[in-house]
Amino acid sequence: MTKVGRNNLCPCGSGKKYKRCCMAQDEATAREARASAASAAVSPLSAHLCEDCNHDLDDAANAVFALIEAKQFDEAERGAHDVLARFPNVHDGYECLGRLHQAKGDHRQAIECYRKVIAFAVEEPQYYDPEFVDHFQALIAHIETQASSG
Repeated sequence: MTKVGRNNLCPCGSGKKYKRCCMAQDEATAREARASAASAAVSPLSAHLCEDCNHDLDDAANAVFALIEAKQFDEAERGAHDVLARFPNVHDGYECLGRLHQAKGDHRQAIECYRKVIAFAVEEPQYYDPEFVDHFQALIAHIETQASSG
């Protein structure tokens, strides 16, 4: 669909400018579509968690990722193990540990964690997009290449 300029005539044929006719409704429809797509993209396996648990999981995992980014590895490791303990039925704890080990250069441990992430997706494929497994397999291949060349 061609983008209509706000000052152009509305494509509905009313003779009004688009901004004074259908623009608000079109923008609302686009917002709803984006919101629907965003809710469908929620962490795959966490679909079976309640909304509060999903938020807690996201907050905890994001905190671990921030600690890894800040190179606070000891705190990140404690946080990752906390995610694993609090949410043992989702992949996120292993993803946190995998990212931590990868950041520390421990390729073997990172790969082991990422394989556990893949195992969650294989065991419960209804919660995952096909690209999810592909992403982690590519990540493992990349790490293996790094490990063999370094």
